[in-house]
Amino acid sequence: MSIVPLLKVNLIGVLDDKDRVLEAAQEFGNLHLIPLTSAQKELEAVPAGRGREAAEALRWLVDSPAQRRPVTHPEGFKLDEVVSEALKNKKALKDCEDRLARLDKRIQDVEPWGEFSFSDLAEIGEYRLWFYIVPNGKLKAIDPSDKILETVHRDKFRSYIVLLSPEEPPVSAMPVPRIHVGAEPLSTLQRQYEDTAVELEELDLARQALTKWRLMLAQNLAAARDHSARHRASLETADVERVFVLQAWARADQMSGIQALASELGVAVVAEAVSEEDRPPTLLDNSRAMEAGEDLVEFYQTPGYRDWDPSAVVYVSFVIFFGMIMTDAGYGLLLLLLLFLFRKRFAGSALGRRMFRMSVWLMVSTTAFGVATGSYFGVTPPDGSLLAHLKVLHLKDVDTMMKITLTIGVIHIVLANLMRAWHERTLSGRLQPLGWCLVALGGLATFLGQGTVMASAGPAGVVAGLLLVGFFGSDRKVTSLKSGGLRVFDGLAALARIVNIFSDVLSYMRLFALGLAAASLAETINSLSGQLNHAVPGIGLLIAITVLALGHAINIGLGLIAGCVHGLRLNVIEFFNWGLKDEGTPFRPFKKEETRL
Repeated sequence: MSIVPLLKVNLIGVLDDKDRVLEAAQEFGNLHLIPLTSAQKELEAVPAGRGREAAEALRWLVDSPAQRRPVTHPEGFKLDEVVSEALKNKKALKDCEDRLARLDKRIQDVEPWGEFSFSDLAEIGEYRLWFYIVPNGKLKAIDPSDKILETVHRDKFRSYIVLLSPEEPPVSAMPVPRIHVGAEPLSTLQRQYEDTAVELEELDLARQALTKWRLMLAQNLAAARDHSARHRASLETADVERVFVLQAWARADQMSGIQALASELGVAVVAEAVSEEDRPPTLLDNSRAMEAGEDLVEFYQTPGYRDWDPSAVVYVSFVIFFGMIMTDAGYGLLLLLLLFLFRKRFAGSALGRRMFRMSVWLMVSTTAFGVATGSYFGVTPPDGSLLAHLKVLHLKDVDTMMKITLTIGVIHIVLANLMRAWHERTLSGRLQPLGWCLVALGGLATFLGQGTVMASAGPAGVVAGLLLVGFFGSDRKVTSLKSGGLRVFDGLAALARIVNIFSDVLSYMRLFALGLAAASLAETINSLSGQLNHAVPGIGLLIAITVLALGHAINIGLGLIAGCVHGLRLNVIEFFNWGLKDEGTPFRPFKKEETRL
């Protein structure tokens, strides 16, 4: 794990060659461009173009359930026409689905009334039809002596009644408000439904036919975005008369490749070391096994260029914390099986492959802690069995679990301070973290070693650590009474963080609390399903299985959320608070966009 050393590279060439140089630099794909001039006004003046529409059309075609074989040659491909047809198809298909849903609802509403059509008012003596759906329990409330009524349909719960009257009956005439059936007969609605269903199939086929252009559309969209990126970069170079300067950050170990590229393009290259005034971007470099840690770190904060790379520590601790929160071997094995079944879904991108490897380790950790706590879908293995012998942690033993989680918290924060001290350059920057290490370890020794020699050594460690922090609160030199007073103030301000270290260590108790909550909920689900099975003979078994499946599914979902949120939070809040000094910006290479479908 490391932060890659960078150099500031200047490519200097003739203005006529700038477009060619930018295209080659984009093809090279390892330069983080430094804007030398502001191009915001020029970019705001450029019309938005059809990039968003093309992206929407591509997503519509890629999401199609049925796909045709993609065309790989540009012959016959017209970008504007394909985008327009895809978006027109999307709108028409959505409208058709909505119309079909409305017709289906209308048919369900009209079906109980049967096939009818409204006659001319003159033919029925100027009488109109008023429709009511009356619950059977309210039929006695209807007085038929002064009304012309006809019950056209009745089911177990409702009666469908037509009332004839020249004017709309008063609200009190019927026990329920009237409903609107509509003027179209049932047969007309059914014919419209059939025609709409056929239209929907034709639109689906048209969408499927358009999917043959998805690869060409993706390539054109990527090319358009590449062109837009080059246009922006062109506006941000320094142009003086007939010369331009393209400045960028580059990996120090790639200078030979950059020099070869410059020689091939016929431009000059000047490399500069990072100065104290520079704030270079941060490029993290980890082994394949730990590279997912970079995603975890950059999800919240990118470390500064002069700081250190916490990716490996965050990755390992996140896997451990996640397992402690889920802590059920049954859940871990089930999710491992699901990962195996859907492994091909992750293989389409580098990010997906990294997430798959990390997910496997998260489930292995969950299984391991589940075995250690003796939890298998909330069931404890019987005494004397092999699995019972593997149970070494008891979640309901509050004192022991508190000691374990607080010890983990102290180790985590001490590790953060040690890494901070190792990478600091000033005396104060190195000794303050060491002082906080003594405070944390001394406090832990006092808590764990009650009644032993360790308990007496703990307070001494706390006092020594606080003295170290207070004395080296800053690197300010004492040259006068004023500077001496400021030095004392700095020391007192540094000591104020004792509240932070106390609260941060206590935050790790959430590992025990969430693990206990998940295990208790699993036991409760099992107990509830067992009670339902015995309480309701016969169908009780089906109800119990349903409760068991839904209950454990909800518990797994809650465990996944808690494991990700709190497992990551302990790293990016508590650990980063003590381990990292500066926040940096990520290294964003100027490169061509990949075509992904």
